Amino acid sequence: MPPVLWILTAAAFTIGTDAYVIAGVLPDLARDLDVTVGAAGQLVTVFAAVYALSAPVVSSLTASLSRRSALAAALAVFTAGNALTAVAPGYGLVVLGRIVAAAGAAGFTPAASAAAADLVPPRHRAKALAAVIGGITTATALGVPLGTLAAGALGWRATLGGVAVLGLAALVGVAAWLPALPPGSRYTLAERFAGLRNPAVLAVLVVSLFTVTSEQVVYTYIGTALAPATGARAGVLAALLLVFGLGALVGNAVAGWATDRFGSRITLLLAVGGMTADLALLPWWCRSLPAAAAAMCCWGLTAWMYVVPQQHRLLFLAGSGGPLAVALHSSVLYLGMAVSGALGGAVLQFGPPPWLALPAVLLGALAVGVAAVGYGRERALSSTVPTVSPQGQVFRREGRESADS
Repeated sequence: MPPVLWILTAAAFTIGTDAYVIAGVLPDLARDLDVTVGAAGQLVTVFAAVYALSAPVVSSLTASLSRRSALAAALAVFTAGNALTAVAPGYGLVVLGRIVAAAGAAGFTPAASAAAADLVPPRHRAKALAAVIGGITTATALGVPLGTLAAGALGWRATLGGVAVLGLAALVGVAAWLPALPPGSRYTLAERFAGLRNPAVLAVLVVSLFTVTSEQVVYTYIGTALAPATGARAGVLAALLLVFGLGALVGNAVAGWATDRFGSRITLLLAVGGMTADLALLPWWCRSLPAAAAAMCCWGLTAWMYVVPQQHRLLFLAGSGGPLAVALHSSVLYLGMAVSGALGGAVLQFGPPPWLALPAVLLGALAVGVAAVGYGRERALSSTVPTVSPQGQVFRREGRESADS
């Protein structure tokens, strides 16, 4: 792996930390800005919605730039947004800062993945992509707990300021050491959204939308939900978020093995079903620290197991349009985060934090149901008509069905 690849990994770590750390600093942020926790949670909604909607647009607008120029521009916007958030005196400017940061993040992630693939020979591209995505996963395990801990000691502004400093360091690294790689393929917005016209692809995206919304409607407000167990202590909350993040690392690793070994159907249904069952018990485990630690580990493990089988299915179902379908999937995940922030804030207007389990369980059950129906239809079709994968492998009833690919 070329050393410059680790600059992209570090930058992805910074992007991932920024996307998720608001959940850990939400109570402190709400108090400082003199708004309700529900209103503060809309910062997650704003960030995720802007990311989801601007990612394909920004990718199209920067398609003519070299990879280095596109990444440098994205990191400059991202850094400026976080710097504004850190120093903003009021809620309105904080919202503006999150909008700017999200636009920068939306431009960075696709360009970083493409640059990583261009930096290595074809036989090492999977490893290079895994290194970049690993930066985002590691942010969940380490960046968010560390940011929460820093907020407890120095305030939430220090955490967002630290993210801005890391973004600036990544910008300098990209500008100094990343080669001026040529632009990639250009796609129109219509081509980027073409997957929505494929019913099978659309069903997969709906499952991911329900799943991520189920997860994030609780995670966004986790500091408030776990206050009975943590005693509102930032250090204890950071420890629980670390447990969640370590579970996520294990779940992400297990998902790849399980999908190859058992197929996407079993892996996905076990992941989403297990997460839904865990969140259903939120009103009980949020009151006890030992129970919360066990539940957070289980939650992290299952919540990060569904992405791999979903991407695996999209690559199969979309054929030559697989990469664009996977990019569309990323936008759907952030759209789910946006919906979850708004939904969770609405729930907290009418009831206590344990009530967040209600929409989480309903959405998780819907995800399981839609996935089961989708797999069932694909199995029925594959039992009579052989399905040929993009690699030429034929899936029949007596072998591994296309629905399990």
